Amino acid sequence: MIRTFRIDGVEAKRFIEPENAPKEIRIDNNSTVVSITQLKENQAKLDFRFTVTYTGIGMISIEGVVIYEGNIPELMTEWTKKHRMPDAVAQEVHATIINNCVIESVVLAKEVHLPPPIPPPAQFMSAKKEERKKDLEGYA
Repeated sequence: MIRTFRIDGVEAKRFIEPENAPKEIRIDNNSTVVSITQLKENQAKLDFRFTVTYTGIGMISIEGVVIYEGNIPELMTEWTKKHRMPDAVAQEVHATIINNCVIESVVLAKEVHLPPPIPPPAQFMSAKKEERKKDLEGYA
């Protein structure tokens, strides 16, 4: 169970002028747990880094801490031996990091004039409309 989520640092950079940005931009999100430290018998501190990479035009980086409560001996054993977390823990931790950091990165992207790191709804809706149109072509 996630007990605490905290952002400790943010960085957002634009590498080129907005008017020089290409029409098509690749946007990649990545969530990484950097280190895990046991705090109590049932509690651990996980340091994380969330990055959004706009290939060739900019980047956003968010660092912070998640306090996790649960089976810490299993978590620490898996982390020490394989440098990974048990699947259920990883899913919960990364979901928390992504859910919180995507929202923050949308605000940061706006401040440095980068596109939001999520697809705009209008593109999604027009793509769905085109799919429906293709599906119905044989019925007219």
